Order: sequence, then C-alpha cells, then structure tokens
Amino acid sequence: MKNEFSPVMAFKDWWLANGHPIKPPFKSPIHCTDIAYALCLYRVGRFQVELYIVKPNTGSPLHSHPNIESVSMYLTGNISFSDAEGNYRDLTEFQVEGDQGTHKLLGAVAEENDGKMHALKVGPEGGAFLIFEYWKDRDPVSVTVHWEGELVGEQHAQTKGEYVVNS
Repeated sequence: MKNEFSPVMAFKDWWLANGHPIKPPFKSPIHCTDIAYALCLYRVGRFQVELYIVKPNTGSPLHSHPNIESVSMYLTGNISFSDAEGNYRDLTEFQVEGDQGTHKLLGAVAEENDGKMHALKVGPEGGAFLIFEYWKDRDPVSVTVHWEGELVGEQHAQTKGEYVVNS
C-alpha cells in the first residue's frame, strides 16, 4: 500500500496527536531576521517544528529552502504564502474571529512545500505560524539560514552568515 502522506505530513500529524511536545534543542534554537523571530519548538533526527512570529506589514522576496519538505500551519494574524510565481491567494474573507474566539484559520495548512520558490506577505496585524520540516540531506538548523534567494535584510544576512550550510 502506498503511503498517502509525505514524511513531513506524517510528522505534523504525529506532533499534533501527541500533545504538541515542546523540547527546544540546546543547539541552534533561535534565529532572527529583519522581519521575524523563529524558535525551534521540537527537533528529532531530521524533523523539526519552528514557531515563526512575523512583524506587521512585512514580507519576504521569493526564495526557496532546497531539500527541505515543509508544511506551514496558521496560528494567527494576517499572513499569506505565495506560489512559485509570486501569486498570493486572497484570504480576506478568513481574516476574522473563529467560533472559539481564535483566528478562523488557526490550525489550517497554509502551505505545503518541497524546496520550491515561495514568498510571505504579512498584513498590519503581524502573524504567527508553525512550520513542520523534514530535512532530506542534512541535520536541521532553521529554514531562515537554509535559504536561497534574496534575503530580507542585514540582520538576516548576519544570521545566515553565522552558519555554513553545506550543499
């Protein structure tokens, strides 16, 4: 029988079903850019979960994270991911309070990606999301440092420069 889920989707489902375990690693748990803070909440083998908190009215240029399969999940705020051509889905109708007093998109998959180009756009509320990652050919650090494409600013360049990413 063919596996209907990718390794990262199975990891996401496991993490959610097991009570969202939080176990930040000692090595490389926090990374900062000009637009966001990233905290690794859980890392095991080549899998990890990062929490991203993104500043209001910001975004990233098109970029990729080669050899990383990922699934991003909405938490709150006004965030949207583009496709490889830079097109964003209009999520205006979902930028409302949900039934439980949380963001209507809480827990929804925002993006599934397997090393393809994408970008991020954040509205005036700022935004937060989880990204579940499977690093195919190396031990995880952060997608913030394993980044190909234009960076988001000087702080991102400094953060990325602190790590030597072997291809």
